[in-house]
Amino acid sequence: MLNNWFNLLLAPTERPKWIGDSFPVIQGIIIALISLLSIVMVVAILVSPPDSGTGTNAITGASESYYTKNRNKNNLGRIRNLIIICAISIAVLTIIFFILFGIFNMSGAAE
Repeated sequence: MLNNWFNLLLAPTERPKWIGDSFPVIQGIIIALISLLSIVMVVAILVSPPDSGTGTNAITGASESYYTKNRNKNNLGRIRNLIIICAISIAVLTIIFFILFGIFNMSGAAE
């Protein structure tokens, strides 16, 4: 049953011309977004200061300071959240891109 659904979804049937014309445009937009998010992520990584002193707390038994406990409320936390959001967005957009690439190539729209 699942195989029939995939055949209906990806079968080269009569589709409107705008669908075949819109796939390359959508893929170009997705590539541009991935590139922009990659640049933002690299800049955010280069701007963020190194996280020093957290590895020795387990050995020395030192407790965390107020700064490390409330890290998400300051600029370091915002930069770290920006990096995580960019990485997740890049992963999702890459998956969407390859799904669209597969549909575009299997639909016969490239002829």
